[in-house]
Amino acid sequence: QRVRVENVCKRLDLQPLAYLWQRKQEDLLREMISSNIQAIIIKVAALGLDPDKHLGKTLDQMEPYLLELSSKYGVHICGEGGEYETFTLDCPLFKKKIIVDSSEVVIHSADAFAPVAYLRLLELHLEDKVSPVPGNYRTSHCIHNS
Repeated sequence: QRVRVENVCKRLDLQPLAYLWQRKQEDLLREMISSNIQAIIIKVAALGLDPDKHLGKTLDQMEPYLLELSSKYGVHICGEGGEYETFTLDCPLFKKKIIVDSSEVVIHSADAFAPVAYLRLLELHLEDKVSPVPGNYRTSHCIHNS
């Protein structure tokens, strides 16, 4: 996938930037979760991922299971091998969050070991984010050694 993007960029005289390339996948997943990226699984296509159980789950909910699948079967825990796809509902960059009102599961291939299915999002709406309560901010302490 990276090579395809690089080839397209080269033809268009663009410089590709791949800051996440070769990052440790476990660290990257934890960083996405700790950065308040609220992404849900909208497609599954790998051994161990079940459309009925996993579609619509957040990365935070899926993290322990994805780590287990990686250990057992070599699944890329960030989905880099096409094992799953995500849809971001909210993150710090968004001004509003996306709410899924209605969805349905579509089975593309009912393989007994690695079914391929996706979550068709039928109705969505935007919702204002709740502002933090004044005085309820996380604080950190900086220690300076002279």
